[in-house]
Amino acid sequence: CSKSVHSCDCCSYTEKTTMADVVFIVDTSTSITQENFQKVKNFLSSLVSSLDIGLDAVRVGLVQYSDKAYQVFLLNQYLLKNGALEQIGNLPYRGGETYTGRALDFVSTNYFTESAGSRAKGYVPQLAILITSGEASDEVEQPAKKLRYRGISIYVVGIGIQNTTELQQIASKPFRKYLYSVGSFDDLPDVRSCPCTCLCSSATVADIVFLVDESSKIGSKNFQLIRAFLLKVVNALDIAPSNVRVGLVLYSNEPRLEFTLDTFKDKLEILNYLKNLPYRGGQPYTGLAIEFLRNKVFTQEAGSRKKQGVQQIAVVITDGQSLDDYTEPASKLRRESITVYAVGIKNITEGSKLDKIATYPPRNHVTTLKFFLQLSNIAWKIKKQLCNEIVTKTFVVPLQSQSLKKGKKYA
Repeated sequence: CSKSVHSCDCCSYTEKTTMADVVFIVDTSTSITQENFQKVKNFLSSLVSSLDIGLDAVRVGLVQYSDKAYQVFLLNQYLLKNGALEQIGNLPYRGGETYTGRALDFVSTNYFTESAGSRAKGYVPQLAILITSGEASDEVEQPAKKLRYRGISIYVVGIGIQNTTELQQIASKPFRKYLYSVGSFDDLPDVRSCPCTCLCSSATVADIVFLVDESSKIGSKNFQLIRAFLLKVVNALDIAPSNVRVGLVLYSNEPRLEFTLDTFKDKLEILNYLKNLPYRGGQPYTGLAIEFLRNKVFTQEAGSRKKQGVQQIAVVITDGQSLDDYTEPASKLRRESITVYAVGIKNITEGSKLDKIATYPPRNHVTTLKFFLQLSNIAWKIKKQLCNEIVTKTFVVPLQSQSLKKGKKYA
């Protein structure tokens, strides 16, 4: 069940798009020689270098362990990448027994807490990444289960371990996403693009429909920029029939359904379709288009999984002008538990009702631009918003509800 590093198919383009709290748990026991420990440090530096570390981006913490766990730095200690990398470079080799279970308990108690910088209460994804090369000297299943029960995703990188049963007791499921087994320390560079850069696909289930203004005021050149923007955003999503489904509607005088939520089964099909997306022009009727979304696209017949509890998201891209009223249609859409993002371009004024389209609060759901060229710059922001929306609704919230029902089973 372990994953071959050479078939690692991770979304490296999400490395600069999401918020997450990531704690590295590094084995420094005698199962790792001093020479190999340097390779682990190089691997760790490479992983951390690939992340967008910051106060409102990715936070990282680090624990070393052998006979006992050693606190290196907490999630709120380094909000700049350089400080964390310097600490990793100075990491000492310790030796000793491999008490992995003890280390997992230590992380649960001392790292994934608000005082240590965890943002779990703000629905930020919580990730633990264990790097080990030896069988544990203690029991690991219960400590790992406690972490997972709290909503913490556990990635495991096992080095030179033939029997992966113990690693499977630790890692989150599915193993193809969370468990990486390499033959030797020299194989570590091949796996560095895997665990950390898949933050967006930790728990991605959503139905997302893009509603795009293609009226004459947009123009064909600007429409090409919109097309490029859609390609970037869709490319960052975990597209699959049981994960993220995507639909697209273009509109001017009337809405034009390009594809429904269940038209395409994989990402490549959608990307190929978007590359050839035609532009037609016409007059902007945003209200009519939003009403069309509600009545014809967010429906079971069109592939919506709303009745199964899957979250529904609409992303409206417009130049902010419309020949009809869109306030009431947008209100009806939101009342049906559809989260609405609005990307407004060019003609945005204080009188514009873009915030009347989007879900409250506007600061989280409305993005305004002066020029179409800025679309490429804010693609990361939209990806980040969608990513956080998906992970929060499908992973963190259900787990919190579950823990409320069952009480403090794992205090």
